[in-house]
Amino acid sequence: NKTQSYIPYTVSEVINLYHQALSDEDEKLADLILLGMHTGARIEELCSLMCKDIDLNELSIAFRDTKTEAGDRVIPIHSDIQEKVEDLLNHSTDDYLLSGLSKNKYGDRSNALGKRFGRMKEKLGFTTRQHGFHSIRKTFTTLLENAGVGENITADIIGHEKPRITYGLYSGGSTLETMREAIEKIHYKLT
Repeated sequence: NKTQSYIPYTVSEVINLYHQALSDEDEKLADLILLGMHTGARIEELCSLMCKDIDLNELSIAFRDTKTEAGDRVIPIHSDIQEKVEDLLNHSTDDYLLSGLSKNKYGDRSNALGKRFGRMKEKLGFTTRQHGFHSIRKTFTTLLENAGVGENITADIIGHEKPRITYGLYSGGSTLETMREAIEKIHYKLT
């Protein structure tokens, strides 16, 4: 009775999800998908981002108080979303990057957006539990792997434990510039 894990979307499927959210005039959901496509972050990590977690001088995003210790990380802002991140910062009304989201009884801000994502992906024919928002994280990771990015750098970007003891136990982690070089290998043709 093994549970099946999420499977990645193809690049074209992720792009279709993004365009569908725009077509549905759900800009908040489109912004969430766009951020996920370029960071590989979990849905709650993105919905919990505070404006203070964005450093425009370093062009970085700090994920704090995440699901795991390795999940706490600072990653570069991908050049393709820099303008969107600045726009979200400038229009925030509640100190969150994705403002206007309410918390559920567990304090999660992603609940309503997650449900909207679920309805939208089903409308596009993704009816299995194996396709969810987390599948975008898998797409991002797959793209990094196929671009030749080392597993340790990818682990630092997406917030996973390093696979081996040498880097996992002794390394201070990849530099922001090393991670920037990695994520800049990924580009989606959104227009």
